[in-house]
Amino acid sequence: MGPAKDVVEACHTPGGVAGAIRVPASKSLTQRALVAAALAGGGSAVRHPLDAEDPRLLFDALRQAGFRLVWEEDVITAQGREPVEGASLFLGNNGTGVRFLVAQLVALPGAWVVDGSERLRQRPVAPLVGALRRLGARIGPVEGFEVALPLRVDGLPLRGGEVSLDASASSQFVSALLLLGATLPEGLAVHLPAPPPSRPYVDLTAEVLTAFGAPPVRADNGTSWSIRGGALAPAQFSVEGDWSAAVFPLAAAAVAGGEVEVEGVRLDSRQGDAAVLGLLARAGCQVRESSRGVVLRGPATTPLHADLRDTRDLFPALSVVVAAAGGKLTGLAGLAAKESDRLATMTRHLATLGFAVEAGAGWFAGSGEAPRRRLGGDALDPAADHRVAMALAVAGCVIPGVRVLDPGCVGKSWPQFWAAWQGIVAAGS
Repeated sequence: MGPAKDVVEACHTPGGVAGAIRVPASKSLTQRALVAAALAGGGSAVRHPLDAEDPRLLFDALRQAGFRLVWEEDVITAQGREPVEGASLFLGNNGTGVRFLVAQLVALPGAWVVDGSERLRQRPVAPLVGALRRLGARIGPVEGFEVALPLRVDGLPLRGGEVSLDASASSQFVSALLLLGATLPEGLAVHLPAPPPSRPYVDLTAEVLTAFGAPPVRADNGTSWSIRGGALAPAQFSVEGDWSAAVFPLAAAAVAGGEVEVEGVRLDSRQGDAAVLGLLARAGCQVRESSRGVVLRGPATTPLHADLRDTRDLFPALSVVVAAAGGKLTGLAGLAAKESDRLATMTRHLATLGFAVEAGAGWFAGSGEAPRRRLGGDALDPAADHRVAMALAVAGCVIPGVRVLDPGCVGKSWPQFWAAWQGIVAAGS
């Protein structure tokens, strides 16, 4: 048996939520800007980065790969790179980080081994590896024939050019290749058979690359991307608040009622998950801008129907809204390859809590019927998935006695989540 895990009881808020909550910096933008700053070198900085498990894992791996990076308080500075012979790099369960890192290592002379947690070993990398090989990279599994972590990379200079890619499993493959292409002598053109899922995340990559002097060009409705090569220009990049985190307090107001102000987010953000405001407004919530972010008043009064193909990180929180208010979420293919099998995990937990929910291949639905009262019971295991744990906190607002196992897994993206959460649930109880 392994060591006992901590348990936290989610706060029940029959009177709704109230107050303000500041969300952390965007994890997606932090990791993209971190790689770009490392590549651009001296004079580059990432301001207000997310200080959490995933960015720290990527930061440490880049340093081991020779990049001279310094993280002091609220700023990461880049100071160039010193060649190293190679290293063994561990990325935990950081799917974004491992894809971005592998794509850079193929062009850095050295002998590299890249590995991660057991869950990360199960997450797809084969399409990216195939594309890198077609560019001339020497990369493959350490053992066996299945293209999965751990990977061995023999870095060597690459020229660039054109490459085809199946990005149906993750838009991160496209982002990884664009970050690589910006440093190759001939640049890179990436051709896709169809637009990737979660396409707004490629737009975030484009935003970061543009800030560092290498704006990518998108064509053919997102099935072709190109970027000039050479090098990135040093830049200072400030990271905005995370809409992927904002969805949890917003969903709490949607299911429990009350009013919450989410601080630190921008309404003009390119983050795809900012779409949550429009989705909850269509479900009957009232939304308005504030001087520090956005205010939402709940509860949702009509069923929520949404296609989340481009915003799948919204699913755990919005599944609770659908369970409570009714509706259907589609575009969920690929959730099995996230930090956990999110579709199966959330469906199982919400059913355990007494909600009338069902799911199928790529969809989730709820009746909106009042859940059967649940008191006590075993703690619910979020399967080490930060977004599942936070979604269970949302469910706890309307179901008394919800207990969450391994609450510390939120450290992947929001280490202070439980303390921040207490501020809006205590104010409304």
